[in-house]
Amino acid sequence: MEQFISSLVQLFEFTHLLYLFGGTLLGLTVGILPGLGGTSGLALVLPFVFNLQPSYALAMMIGILAPTTTSDTFPAVLMGIPGTAGSQATVMDGFPLSKAGEAARALSAAFFSSLLGGIFGAFILSISIYYAIPIIMAFGFGEQFLLIILALLMVGALTGDNFIKGITACFLGLIIGSIGTAPITGDPRFTFNTLYLIEGVPLVVVGMGLFAIPEIVGLLDSKGAIAKSLNIEKGWFQGIKDVLNNWFIVIRCSTIGCIVGALPGLGGTVVDWIAYSHLRQTTNDTSMFGKGDIRGVIAPESANNAKEGGALIPTLLFGIPGSGNKVLLLGGFVLIGIEPGLDMVTTNLDLTYLMIWSLAIANILGAGICILFANHISKLTLVRYYILAPVMIVLIFFATFNYNRDWIDFIGLLTFGMIGITFKAYGWSRPALLIGFFLSTKVELLSYQTYAVYGLTFIHRPVSIILIILCLSTILLLLRQKFGESKNSNSIKNKNHQIYFIFLLLVLPIMMSVVIYDLDYRANIYPITLCFVTIILLSIIFLLKYFESNNSLFMKNILLRYIGLNIFEESSGYNNQFVYFSGLIIYLFMNYIFGFPIASVMFINIFIVMHNKKDFKLSIMISIILLSILWLLSSLLTLQFPNGLIGEIIDMPWWLGGELN
Repeated sequence: MEQFISSLVQLFEFTHLLYLFGGTLLGLTVGILPGLGGTSGLALVLPFVFNLQPSYALAMMIGILAPTTTSDTFPAVLMGIPGTAGSQATVMDGFPLSKAGEAARALSAAFFSSLLGGIFGAFILSISIYYAIPIIMAFGFGEQFLLIILALLMVGALTGDNFIKGITACFLGLIIGSIGTAPITGDPRFTFNTLYLIEGVPLVVVGMGLFAIPEIVGLLDSKGAIAKSLNIEKGWFQGIKDVLNNWFIVIRCSTIGCIVGALPGLGGTVVDWIAYSHLRQTTNDTSMFGKGDIRGVIAPESANNAKEGGALIPTLLFGIPGSGNKVLLLGGFVLIGIEPGLDMVTTNLDLTYLMIWSLAIANILGAGICILFANHISKLTLVRYYILAPVMIVLIFFATFNYNRDWIDFIGLLTFGMIGITFKAYGWSRPALLIGFFLSTKVELLSYQTYAVYGLTFIHRPVSIILIILCLSTILLLLRQKFGESKNSNSIKNKNHQIYFIFLLLVLPIMMSVVIYDLDYRANIYPITLCFVTIILLSIIFLLKYFESNNSLFMKNILLRYIGLNIFEESSGYNNQFVYFSGLIIYLFMNYIFGFPIASVMFINIFIVMHNKKDFKLSIMISIILLSILWLLSSLLTLQFPNGLIGEIIDMPWWLGGELN
């Protein structure tokens, strides 16, 4: 009781609340910027926390982590770009709502459901901290492996019009994720003898390329704002009303968030998709999912904020990070002298409750601030395309370079951008590719660990049996739903191009198999198995596309029609988008010549003036404001801007790409 009162007194100290508020503001800021997120925010403050009292340091770190999964909703809804891995599912319905002029409604619903989910997660954490140990211990390697398989099946089935194409996209992502050093033997796989790929393809590069680039060129191709009109007044109240009307969804998905978030290493990557899948499986009318259903925003947002409370359970009790950003949080614990373990529920129980309640207050602060500004920020969807697009391009290049600070990142960004444009045009699931890529290393490690510890006996364990039943029922339920969502493909004119694309995709698994064939079996068995399955799946898709496009009697078979449902996708505008994509190549070339700051100013002004000469003064003002923000971030992150060839000739100041003093 004494520890309970002590933590309550500390919680409402002015200094504690000040640090918590400061951390929350920083968390909101990095969450809004695509590609940064809570990990970058923690990286910024870690050098400073070791001088602070433990309670103040915890307040700042919790403040940064809590609202990141709230503010990342801004790029997800307004631009169709997942700000972090936890906002991927929000894009599915949030961005269509934004394009329909209901950005304020989607944002307010997302923030309010995030607020409720975060409070629910903190509440569950506070009452379950004593009872979490046996639950977590029940999930061994085998159970975690099956949970990931369940998540991959859900993503593959949910995010594309065709189930087989969605699963294949997952496998392609798993293959790309296996590039780099083999976790068991350390052998380099498919690295082309470069140091850049030793640690694999950077997540930020893949995520930005698959989502940001296609949405930007799509915006340019449409020659309009993201939304044609905006109903702000109605959206403001309607979003909150939607959450209240769907309160049971909030509770169910928040519970899912807490449970999955408590599983080490999984929560932040799969919880939103599991919640989204659960919603679709338990909803009778699924016709609007993926087209702008507000429930598709409420479910993942409730879950991904609630998971922060669940993710603290293994972090505090076992020192095992419950999600990626908890790794840095553990580093912060070490800096301020806190040792995770059972002492957190005995000796340091006051600090544990302080963190839990700080998490709840930070969620309230973050969601409240976001709701307050949602109406104003939603107006970005009315900004003319030729003004918004160059600004987004500059921000994306900055976020990409900030990850590895390597020029090759730009090449990777444009490569995956082209893949994303093609996937979007031909109906292949970009989220499935991304989540498969992100979970690939985890799948490989768990597969080895599961076999080493249990062999095949893990499938007899009670939790494993439950998860296997869930996997099978998920496939059956989703296929049943998909069969009622067929589209007429007779009007699609470029079927041959989509068939040829299959051969292009086959290059990756075939080349990977050939290159790594001679490696130690512990290094090649996983990627070769993936490649083998992917080749089979691509061959099936090729046959389905070929016979469907030729109106063969073969397609009269009920089973083939079932799995070949919506095998084609209308790809209007693909050629135009490729032309606009070439503008990004020109911008990269300008960076190489002039350096990032000068090239960005030139690019923004040339782009805007080419579309409307009357906006010249506006373009100057935009470029100055944008670069001022980037200069501030550069100072905080100790980041030197990409320097061009001109910097090799002239000694440039740091704010034009020169070396930082």
